[in-house]
Amino acid sequence: MPTFTPQALDAHSRKLIEQTNALTAAVPADQLSIGKRRALMREANALLMPPEGPLASIRKEDLQIAVAGRTLPARVFRPAPDAPTTAAGDVLLVFFHGGGWVVGDLDTHDNACAFLAQRLGCTLLSVEYRKAPEHPFPAPCDDAQAAYAWAWAHRADWGCTRIAAAGDSAGGHLAAHAVHANAQVPTAAALLLYPVADMDFANPSYAERGSGPGLTSAAMRWFWEQFLTGDPAAPDARAVLMQQTWRRKPPPTVVTVAWHDPLHDEGAAYAALLQRAGANVELQVAADMAHGFLRQCRINDAARGHVERAADAFLARL
Repeated sequence: MPTFTPQALDAHSRKLIEQTNALTAAVPADQLSIGKRRALMREANALLMPPEGPLASIRKEDLQIAVAGRTLPARVFRPAPDAPTTAAGDVLLVFFHGGGWVVGDLDTHDNACAFLAQRLGCTLLSVEYRKAPEHPFPAPCDDAQAAYAWAWAHRADWGCTRIAAAGDSAGGHLAAHAVHANAQVPTAAALLLYPVADMDFANPSYAERGSGPGLTSAAMRWFWEQFLTGDPAAPDARAVLMQQTWRRKPPPTVVTVAWHDPLHDEGAAYAALLQRAGANVELQVAADMAHGFLRQCRINDAARGHVERAADAFLARL
């Protein structure tokens, strides 16, 4: 673990989380359907948009990714032609959104993806995968694996020669799985923000920091229940990253975890797993953040600083 001092949750970040929580609390429990949960996450976007609106310097294009027997919605983010050249200029960064494999979509992470594309100076492909409980495990994993292979095959469509993976929370899990499952793809680097990596609800960060105000232990258990609906009790490495066995050296990887997050310990453990497998890994701890701070990066200074630090470390590994 890197040397750091735990800090109180950033006051502005806490306020944003409480405002988002209030949207859900206002809905009677018997009306809080899966569809309503998804709508509320999109509704929360208004709380996370700065007064100046979307990044005008980023060009966006929606498309459909055709994989075996299905199509997946996707969105491409590209910096302006006159943007400064960076180490990621020839990289297609494939991004998978968070949301516990249940909620989240292209729109909930539109702001964050635009910010990352601008900061990194790369082409970013955001992929929307099938979600639980309608499409439980292994459907999201299968989609991530297929979409990543598709992106590698089509990278030249956007003038890219290399590929990399990124994601936050459940999207971090899917990004890590996509890299692991596509042994034939020479991944340049990976950027994982507070990834879901294990099912150990007894670890210290679950026990000590699982009561909120951000992601709670109870909520995470609920997400796992939706994800694993109808599947055996002992899921394999597709679902649990800590069960991965690497037969090749993993790509250089930046893992960023939040201290005020029940997923803190498993994110750190996964970084250590990658390091043991031979990867060049940088583990960063956002000591004053809770789960989900990527989506706050355009409205909260502290969150933006952590995302920029992670992005810069990612650039240094390309």
